[in-house]
Amino acid sequence: MNNNVRVSLVISLAIGFWFISGLFVSPATESNSSAAAPKLTAVEAAWSDVQDYSPQMVLRARTEANRSVDVKAQIAGRIVDVPGGEGEIIKADQTICQIDAEDRQRRLQHARAALNQADIEYRGVQKLKQGGYQSELAIAQARTRLESARAVVERSSLDIANLSVKAPFDGVVERRPVEVGDFVQPGQLCAQVVELNPLKISAVVTERDIGKLALDREVRVVLVDGNSLNGEISYLSRQADPVTRSFRLEATVANPQLRLLAGMSASLEITSQPVRAHLIPASLVLLDDAGHLAVRTVDEDGVVSSVSVTNVGEDENGVWVAGLPDSIALITVGQNYVTDGERVTVAYRADSAEDAVADNGVLN
Repeated sequence: MNNNVRVSLVISLAIGFWFISGLFVSPATESNSSAAAPKLTAVEAAWSDVQDYSPQMVLRARTEANRSVDVKAQIAGRIVDVPGGEGEIIKADQTICQIDAEDRQRRLQHARAALNQADIEYRGVQKLKQGGYQSELAIAQARTRLESARAVVERSSLDIANLSVKAPFDGVVERRPVEVGDFVQPGQLCAQVVELNPLKISAVVTERDIGKLALDREVRVVLVDGNSLNGEISYLSRQADPVTRSFRLEATVANPQLRLLAGMSASLEITSQPVRAHLIPASLVLLDDAGHLAVRTVDEDGVVSSVSVTNVGEDENGVWVAGLPDSIALITVGQNYVTDGERVTVAYRADSAEDAVADNGVLN
């Protein structure tokens, strides 16, 4: 037997012995191999307790005049005086435009004289009626002349009263397009008067949030210049805009010095009724398979589960969520690497869930 055959025979025997040895592995060895437990994922968790939270709604708004009225002439005539200039503060019943009286005083005197004559005639026919010398027709005609004369007197008196175009309320003359010498017709604009105290704040609110508001709810108005003032809701629309599906909201604020102007941009801050919620870091909020907001929790046995939550507000410390039990352990580190039902090794932090990211800033 040459050397090559001898070497091949030795290699073949060694391989055969290796295959045969695998058939006689002891059961104890197999049992020990299968008994080796898989390594559990390590996570950190912190306890979170429910708190009272008053959600704050911030709406884009603008200031408006509480009332704006176009004061118009009721009779025709020439303007002889304009005591209410543009931009002036006026009081209710103060004259803005004065129309020339012309011969209206003489017309009123004539109408009163005609009324006196008609009254004398009517009393005369009444006496004749008592003596049986007057017919019912004559009496009715005398009464008609008396009433007509009274109507003419009232009409003449109204014309004279309407010579002074007056402000309907305290406010500011915004526009006054007429000057002394202009001739106005009935219905022609004399001045526009706006009321700035109280000042109106208007905004729109979505159909999702309209149910959270109520009349007389206190609000805070922040103007573009940084000034803020308090007011209350005075009007809530009952019908949505057909295009935007939003509702109109109005609030009123006191403006006794008339420092605040109409048409300014502002933000309207409204505090809603308190709700029970948890304050947690925004990084703890995940999306479940259905696309809903959720957080991962761990129970006392170290089993992971996901709980759906609802975002009810945000602030500089995190997000406020509802839908969790009063006290719950939230996974603060490693929540992205575990799944529901998985058993993990938990290290609990001594601080609360809202402080869980204070050291590292952002969770993985």
